[in-house]
Amino acid sequence: MTITLKEAMQIGGLKECRVAAGRAGLEKEITYVTIMEVPDIVRWLKGNELLLTSMYPIKDDLRAQERLIAELHERGTAALAIKPNRFIQDIPPVLLEEADRLGFPVLEIPEHISYLDILSPVMNRIFDRKAVLQEDIEAAYHLLNEISLSRSGVRHFMDVLRSLTKHEIAIESLVPFLDDVLDPSPFQPLTQRQIKEIEHLQRPVRLTRYSADGVEVSCITAPVLIDGMLYGVISSWDQEFDHLETDLAVFERAAAILSLEFMRRKVKYEVEFQYKREFLRKLLEGSETDPVELREQAAVYNIRPERGYVCCAIHFGRPGEESGYSGYMAQFENVLRSVEPEAVLGTMHQTLYLLYPAAGRKRDRMKTDLQMLIREFGRLVQAEPYAGVSREADTDITALKGVCEEARLALSISRSLELSGENYVHYDELGIFRLLVNVVPAEELNAFYQETIGILAAYDEQHQLDLVRSLEAYFEQNESMSAAAESLYIHVNTLKYRLQRVSSLTGQSIQTSEGKLNLQVGLKIGYFMHQAHRNR
Repeated sequence: MTITLKEAMQIGGLKECRVAAGRAGLEKEITYVTIMEVPDIVRWLKGNELLLTSMYPIKDDLRAQERLIAELHERGTAALAIKPNRFIQDIPPVLLEEADRLGFPVLEIPEHISYLDILSPVMNRIFDRKAVLQEDIEAAYHLLNEISLSRSGVRHFMDVLRSLTKHEIAIESLVPFLDDVLDPSPFQPLTQRQIKEIEHLQRPVRLTRYSADGVEVSCITAPVLIDGMLYGVISSWDQEFDHLETDLAVFERAAAILSLEFMRRKVKYEVEFQYKREFLRKLLEGSETDPVELREQAAVYNIRPERGYVCCAIHFGRPGEESGYSGYMAQFENVLRSVEPEAVLGTMHQTLYLLYPAAGRKRDRMKTDLQMLIREFGRLVQAEPYAGVSREADTDITALKGVCEEARLALSISRSLELSGENYVHYDELGIFRLLVNVVPAEELNAFYQETIGILAAYDEQHQLDLVRSLEAYFEQNESMSAAAESLYIHVNTLKYRLQRVSSLTGQSIQTSEGKLNLQVGLKIGYFMHQAHRNR
């Protein structure tokens, strides 16, 4: 049997000990308490020990003191309790720094506490714990297997599990299709680090969770997995009684049974999503022209044109079939639900389409929400996202086809110029690119930039003359020399000289319509290339 270090510190002499470093490791489990009597103690350790020491064996060996924490951590030792004052005055700072870095607990034993004050109470608690009886586990397995989730429901399953373990139980879903049968979680959401840890271990683990009001709670958390991916968890906690080994075995079996219910609902969800995706395809491609029928079908999927949707088209920077996204759709929608519950998600032609309700929402909030969603979707797929966003649609249901095309066009610019990341391209930013994007290859766009603005940028880098910024200001001020010079805080004659250098270097005259057009197009390409550089 084991107890955690945090639990042990409520027993005997450990109650008066101070955590000097490595507080992050207080949930480590202890199976034995031993005393460091020889310098090479590490070679005899098996793991999960609480090691007591006065540092006497290595009190004069600074190198051994520096290596001690790393060696104990590598060996799997649970914690080190040091009693200073007799052979060392203070715990060496280098030892504490290493302990904090590794999350390895170091305790300071007060002078009046003896080793026996710690060793006996802790070992007694470990041995007094209830033995793990195979018949208890088998009886619990049999009862859990007898419960039909489809007949009795998840709530009854929770009641039986609570009765078996005598602890508080919460079932939490990371996907949306069990919301109708689960109570709100009493905990704050799992962090990404915790999710990755649970997925990696694929067994019940001890976690420190936080209640909705921020109170720290020590839990046993068992993963509900489908194909190795975390879909939910069973969490158990108790303020009065510890969890037994039997509890861990019961939670593991319960999670396996519950995964069948998740799978059943996942299949139903995916079938419904296929219908939804097919409707979105008709809606966004405009293949269904009857607005009355469109509105009726849209209402089934909670699509309401009066919400003034903007469309966000997202493509992930890796090859794959459109069906490759299907495994992530439940997670996508779970993220979407936490950010904007009224948004709608679908896929078409290897692209993710998000309809975000913009009516009545400030532009800054919409930008923040979309960036968060793009970032989280990319994290789930583990690929760089490219995104384009449309203008807001009017309340005509058929207008959604237009915003879909705008988002698709903005996305094509994002992909052509490699603007990956959360900073999407908005349709309003495209300007002349609305015309160029579908007819000019990316290589040609880059070559055109190098022949115009690229020459100026290289000259600026060498001579610090700000030709590019001067040209931008000139066009921003509608070709007014005085206004542009004032915005740059330079004399008009200085600006005239710079613009002459622009013409001589590029061969594009700002006195001709064609020259001005070429320079403005070059600046626009440069803007997007600069955005791409910032996102890398």
